[in-house]
Amino acid sequence: VIATITYLSGYNHSFSIWDNLHPLINSVAKGRFNDGHYADAVEAAFKEINTRVKKIYRDRTSIEKDGAKLMQAAFSVQNPIIKLGDISTETGTNIQQGYMEMFAGAMIGIRNPQAHNNLLITKDNAIRELHFASMLMYKIDDELV
Repeated sequence: VIATITYLSGYNHSFSIWDNLHPLINSVAKGRFNDGHYADAVEAAFKEINTRVKKIYRDRTSIEKDGAKLMQAAFSVQNPIIKLGDISTETGTNIQQGYMEMFAGAMIGIRNPQAHNNLLITKDNAIRELHFASMLMYKIDDELV
């Protein structure tokens, strides 16, 4: 968040939005963004999240799911395939539930509209959404083993 605010405010002109974004988000979004295709960059970022979660879920369950249903199943509080919180505690359950809803919501509210419509978004909105995508991608990295 601080990186986003710093970049948007122009405080440090040598700062790049890519400095703090997850490498997988950089790999799919940076070129599109730098070419001025902001909506495409955001769509690619959230598709990459979906692809990563889909692979983990399929490898662990042999079941194919996609989008919000995938996120709800992968991050389920009752039977998480990707465990982000200690679901034996209220705090851990809240973490698991909250991230499940953020992942599912991102598919419904960000990825799907971008994928199904020719939406234009501003550079500033793209930066915010790419930081959100990066946060979600880093959260997958933090999975409890």
